[in-house]
Amino acid sequence: MGKYAFVLYTDPDQRSEMVKAQHALQAALELKKKGHDVKVFFDGLGTKVPIHDKTKELVEKLSKENAISGACGYCASPPHVNVAEKLRSAGLNLIGNEHDHRDISMFIDEGYQLMIV
Repeated sequence: MGKYAFVLYTDPDQRSEMVKAQHALQAALELKKKGHDVKVFFDGLGTKVPIHDKTKELVEKLSKENAISGACGYCASPPHVNVAEKLRSAGLNLIGNEHDHRDISMFIDEGYQLMIV
């Protein structure tokens, strides 16, 4: 089985970007159900995906499958996208903070193939 890390940068407030996020989340869920090792990480404007009405349900399904790695705490912080408190309230793990931006090499270091959306 493979190891896949989906990194979502898409802005769900843009319709075309929201559709990309939905497709990526659905693909992650299908791979997970087939027994692959899957992680989903939200970065940049993608930190809005877990709390967006059109994508929240898929994120919850992936969370139940233990496939959500978390969201970038730097990008979600008040000086940037400003959704950190909403993500915490939704139960998401924030990786890093407004002074510590983690890069996605953390997934490569663990042997995951990156799927960037």
